[in-house]
Amino acid sequence: MARVVTQALLEALRTTFSMAFTQGQTEAKIIGEFMSTPIPSSTSINTYGFLGDLPIFRKWVGEKRLKELAEKVYQLINDDYEATLPIKKRQIEDDQIGLYPALFQGWGREGKQWMDRLRFEALAQGHLRPCFDGQNFFDTDHPTYQDDGGVWSNHNNAAQGEAWFLLDCSQPLKPLIAQERKKPMFWWIADLMDSEVAKTGIMTAYGEARGAVGYTMPFLAYRSTATLNEANYIAARDAMKAFQDDNGEPRGIRPTHLVAGISNHQRAKDVFKPNKAGGESNTIAGEIIIVEADRLP
Repeated sequence: MARVVTQALLEALRTTFSMAFTQGQTEAKIIGEFMSTPIPSSTSINTYGFLGDLPIFRKWVGEKRLKELAEKVYQLINDDYEATLPIKKRQIEDDQIGLYPALFQGWGREGKQWMDRLRFEALAQGHLRPCFDGQNFFDTDHPTYQDDGGVWSNHNNAAQGEAWFLLDCSQPLKPLIAQERKKPMFWWIADLMDSEVAKTGIMTAYGEARGAVGYTMPFLAYRSTATLNEANYIAARDAMKAFQDDNGEPRGIRPTHLVAGISNHQRAKDVFKPNKAGGESNTIAGEIIIVEADRLP
């Protein structure tokens, strides 16, 4: 015998589905939050005016030295994300909706991890996407903005292996921007008086989110496709430590995290073992946090 579909029944199902979505959000595991600065957004595009380096403190001899600050503008456009699922009225009548709570729980988990996915996509594609200086975030010729017109690199692309990344997340500003315009949300059009529901017999569930992930300062990150081993790690680490500001002074950058994709998980663990293969102590053991990023190859 078919179940009678009433508005009260639909409201009860709406509550059930919404609770499942919320439960999924609560259960979601977030990995990459450490590498981004959260920025709320109230428009379709956020514009970030990064100012050139402030003058460093110098010994005051004679007149004060003034430095003109160069404004560097970076814009990040919010993208729309959605999920749509039609639920037929007759499925409710025939009591065939037992799997839907689990499905919407999965939606909630995915919604919570949505920004994490964007973070790792931005990191993975940083050698293809520009940052505020007009170069790709990971590049070999970022301008120094010094009088000599020199360039610097945060990208070792000499080899063809899967990329791994060093990040300095000890600074107030993180390497990435997590720009959220609309938090992931769920709703279900389940009104028996709705004209589309009456015409099609379909009650549609929706998930929506809006936002984007972009980049801050490229000197906070380093990308390498060289084999992940001790020598190549040290070379990348020391390259970051050698980064200079617009005045030619050390930036004080030191990587805090190594982000390794699936193919580099074990290599990362091996590089930082307490002891080397011959039994001698490993001097770099424990000096960095290893992040195993399953969203990266």
